Amino acid sequence: MPRAIDQPGNRLPRQSQDSPTPQDKDKKKKRNTLLTALAITLVIAIVASVGYYLIYVMPFQRVIIKVGNDAIKIDYFLKRVLNNPNGQDIWSTMETVTYELVIKQEAPNYGINITDADIDKALRDAAQGTNESITDAEFNEWYRQQLNYSTYSKQQFREVVKRSLEMQKMGQVLSDRVPNTAEQGHLWSIIVSTYDEAVAVKTRADGGEDFKILAKELSIDTSTKDNGGEMGWVPFDVLDAQFANIVYGLDIGVCSDPVMVSQPDPSSSDPTAQNPPYVVFMVSEKDVARQVTDDQLQILKGKALKDWLNSQMNTKTIEFHGLHGTGGYDSETEAWLSYQLQRMTKAISGSTSTSTSTSTTQGQATP
Repeated sequence: MPRAIDQPGNRLPRQSQDSPTPQDKDKKKKRNTLLTALAITLVIAIVASVGYYLIYVMPFQRVIIKVGNDAIKIDYFLKRVLNNPNGQDIWSTMETVTYELVIKQEAPNYGINITDADIDKALRDAAQGTNESITDAEFNEWYRQQLNYSTYSKQQFREVVKRSLEMQKMGQVLSDRVPNTAEQGHLWSIIVSTYDEAVAVKTRADGGEDFKILAKELSIDTSTKDNGGEMGWVPFDVLDAQFANIVYGLDIGVCSDPVMVSQPDPSSSDPTAQNPPYVVFMVSEKDVARQVTDDQLQILKGKALKDWLNSQMNTKTIEFHGLHGTGGYDSETEAWLSYQLQRMTKAISGSTSTSTSTSTTQGQATP
């Protein structure tokens, strides 16, 4: 009886496989070498791309200023500093941009809505300047130069113009709301050269000596000295904040503590700037709603926007971020921003004629 082929003794012999030839081994080695090289190249490319992103892309996309839900990224902020008409000052630009975000958020509450047509008109007016008219070709060339010199994108440039128009409109709205009456004080002052002299004036006034006689004797302010230090009726809001706060809280007939007239300026060669004088005030009368003069009204109108902004800053959540996104704005961030500004300035410094023409018109379209 035949044996089954699946039994151990009846299994067919296994066919042996051919051993790889030297040529096959060489091909395989070359293929593995190629794959390894490709893998290394890919890793290097990835590392290079990540490095480029971390150095040249990511920092510019970080938020540097945030007001509520509105944020400003470093890329745009650097361009704003570069094009600041008052000079490349980081802190003044930071203040301006922050104010713009505050106004942007509050503008709808004051009926302010800047349209694309408003922006187009502002750009056209800026390009035209004092000329009677401007052709489309001339406008397009002007626009091209603005973008080239400022480094703004079209969207960024229009954003700058929009924020500027909002600020102008807000200033006008608030100016129109300034009343022609204001809380005022009948104000008197004595200005002397040093703090010790001001203390001596206050001591004598508190001791019962007549303020007017002391002013004629001691004051170095030639505009009020002969009148016994009389400044007249002055709206409290017309005064600088440091003076307004002191004068507003004075009781009638009481001499104020000495106040420095201005902050010292060590860089100035003028001794008065380095050691500013001191002033003491006295209020003889107060009126909660007295008619203001035309000059005083213009001052109040001019201060309306800044006063409003200062009051709004206390109601907003405002954040200033650093280069690393945490820890707040710091010296490292400022040094990096300064370096980038130098680099950007060098990049556009080659075109002197463009620089001259655009710097003349830049301030017309931007804050």
